[in-house]
Amino acid sequence: MTASKLVGAAARARLPRSVSKPAIAAYVKVFGVDLGDVDRASHDDGYDSFDAFFTRRLRRGARSIDRATEAIVAPCDGLLREVVEVRDGVTVNAKGFPLSIAELVADDALAQQFEGGMAATIYLHPRDYHRVHAPCDALAEEVILVPGRLLPVTDAALDRVPSLFTLNERMVHVLDTIHGKMAVVMVAAFGVGHMSCVYRHLAAHPTDVQRVPCAPPPRLRKGDEIGIFHLGSTVVLVTEPGVEAVKMTLPQPLRLGQTILQGRAKP
Repeated sequence: MTASKLVGAAARARLPRSVSKPAIAAYVKVFGVDLGDVDRASHDDGYDSFDAFFTRRLRRGARSIDRATEAIVAPCDGLLREVVEVRDGVTVNAKGFPLSIAELVADDALAQQFEGGMAATIYLHPRDYHRVHAPCDALAEEVILVPGRLLPVTDAALDRVPSLFTLNERMVHVLDTIHGKMAVVMVAAFGVGHMSCVYRHLAAHPTDVQRVPCAPPPRLRKGDEIGIFHLGSTVVLVTEPGVEAVKMTLPQPLRLGQTILQGRAKP
C-alpha cells in the first residue's frame, strides 16, 4: 500500500513543462494513446502533472451515448472481459474464478438484490480514458468505500490471486434506475493515488468500510461523470434481474456510451 501511495503521490506532483511534456509524450508513444479524443482546449499548453494527463477529459462529441431507454451503456472505455449472470451469490471473472458479489460490494443485503442479474467486468488499459460515467439515467443513492490492497489488475495477477477484485480497494456507486438497482464498482490497482467521486467529496484510502448516503440523491443522466481513476484499473457493473446482455464476442474493446446490456423498466 505504501509503495502504491508513493506512486500516486509522484503522479500528482507538479512538474515543469520541460519535464512533463517529454515524459507524457513517451507515455503516449509506448501505450498508443489516442490524443484525437482529448479536450485540448483546457490543456493547450500541456499538463503540469502526470495525473492531470491521466485524468484528461474527452473533447465534446468524442463519444456517442446510446440514449434509448432500454440501453444500458458502458460506463467507461476499456476491454469487456465478461458478462455473466449473478447466481447463488457468485459471479465468474475472466479467468474462471468465482467472486462473491457480497464481498465485491461489501453488503450482503445489496448483493441479494443482484441475484439473477448481470455482472459486466471492464478492464481499463493504461492508454484508455479513465473517467467513469453513469450507465443509464439514475439517482445516486449511496457510495460504499471499501478499503483494500492496491494490486495490479492483470491476467497474471488474477492467476496468482483469484479473489483480486475483493482484495483491492473499491468505490461502489449504488444507483437507483428504471431497470432496478445497479452498482458501478470501481476497483483500484497498483499505483492508484486515489479514486474520486464526482458528485460527493470523499476522502481517499478508507481504513474501514464507509457507507456514504446521498440525501437528496443526485439525479444523473446517462453518460454523466460519476468517478475518476487516478491511475488504474477495472469497473464491474452489476444489475438486478430483468437485464440481458447484448450479443458480442468477448473479450470486446469498448467505448464509453456503447450499449452492453438491455434493460426493462421496473414498474
